[in-house]
Amino acid sequence: MKPFTHFLTPLGRGSVVEEGPWHYGIDYITVYFRADPELLQQLLPQKLKVVDGTSVAYVSEFVSVSEKNPEAYYTDPSQTIYREAGVGVMCRYGDRTGVFYPFMWVDRDWAMIRGWLNGYPKKIADEIVMTRFHSHNKIIGLPREGVKVSGYCTRHGSRLLTLLVELKRAGGVEDLIRFGSTFGVRHFPTTHGSQTGVNELVEVIKTNMQASGIWVGDAELRLGESPAEELEFIKPLEVIKGLYYKAGFTIEGARVLERL
Repeated sequence: MKPFTHFLTPLGRGSVVEEGPWHYGIDYITVYFRADPELLQQLLPQKLKVVDGTSVAYVSEFVSVSEKNPEAYYTDPSQTIYREAGVGVMCRYGDRTGVFYPFMWVDRDWAMIRGWLNGYPKKIADEIVMTRFHSHNKIIGLPREGVKVSGYCTRHGSRLLTLLVELKRAGGVEDLIRFGSTFGVRHFPTTHGSQTGVNELVEVIKTNMQASGIWVGDAELRLGESPAEELEFIKPLEVIKGLYYKAGFTIEGARVLERL
């Protein structure tokens, strides 16, 4: 295995991120909502246009492994498990519909750096927590009608994002709102005039996408305040629905669409 990112050590094991493709399995609590399109537009790069304000907020737990080091799930489990929260906006690039995430938080450094490499704007959270089910827990059990699930994300001591969903019925993939492509920005500024910066609009290449165990319900979304986040540009006008489900996909990398 060759070095991919710092640390650039001889055997490559010191890299904070291993070379992809990367395979993911995820538990999601998701809330779909509509917000003010004019405010949302200010969070998007110029080449992307807000569709109608349809957006998504989520809290999740990921299990991921690189194809270059598939044994990591048992040799170094801490390198394969992380939690993530974020907000995405439905948008268009030309005649293509997709989603752009202006806000995203994770609880592992390698998940943040891998996100930057692929065009996601990730920051390290203090804490990301979500409801966990277990078949052998007498009180919690498994997803079912009437059960409530929740999740939240904090950073710098501020509660940024809180989701609550009361499950009403078992659903299917048709209950997921299909955004289309996933767009991002790879942005690495210069710190000296001798350097070359990177500012690229990209499409994250996702394959092997699947979802199961979908439950649909009534939802509540609360966004907090922080002097370091600018969440005031997301003002939910209408909550559409909430979901709890499992998903999976592979990220092959990020294709450059335009250099900004």
